[in-house]
Amino acid sequence: MKSLVNTFFKGLLAFLPIFLTVYAVFYFGDWLNRVSNAAIQWFAPELPDVPGLGIVIGVMAILALGVLVSSRVTRWIFTVIETPLRHLPVIKDLYSALKQLTALVAPDEGDDTGQVVAVAHPDHEIRLVGLMMRSDVSRLDDAVAREGMVGVYFPMSYQIGGYTLFVPREWVTPLDMTVEEAMRNALTGWVRGDADEPAATRPD
Repeated sequence: MKSLVNTFFKGLLAFLPIFLTVYAVFYFGDWLNRVSNAAIQWFAPELPDVPGLGIVIGVMAILALGVLVSSRVTRWIFTVIETPLRHLPVIKDLYSALKQLTALVAPDEGDDTGQVVAVAHPDHEIRLVGLMMRSDVSRLDDAVAREGMVGVYFPMSYQIGGYTLFVPREWVTPLDMTVEEAMRNALTGWVRGDADEPAATRPD
């Protein structure tokens, strides 16, 4: 009986990541399709309802927004659009928090925000892995951080939370790791996974 239960849970653990991933992709695609179709019907109600057209137009709109933000010539248009979100009460706090979060995944060129780093005290062998949040602390009070220090965020495992430490810059070593990899490893407590497999055994 115990062997049967263990086999069941192995199958469940193998099934859940696949199911949740497919469900998340399907849910996002369905949401994008519904929102895009609503916009299409508002602008051009005479157009027929073509299955999947909303997803195609939604993806094209996101790509167009990426071009808009990336170009110095048209970036001011995006600035005009987001200006109200930066000044409305309550909304400005939510928008600023989300914008700072997305900056970790796609920081501006030359900005080391979001760089995955290892932090080690010179007198100890313990290593902590975190995300660089501030490399310039000149605007902070000396009681928070002094010159030559940087701010590193350490996410906690199995929950949404973490803490930021300000440490001397020489304690910090950049790692060849993406933010997604670091957050995924932090979320699971660095449990053994695909990242531990030899390169030759990993699928391309």
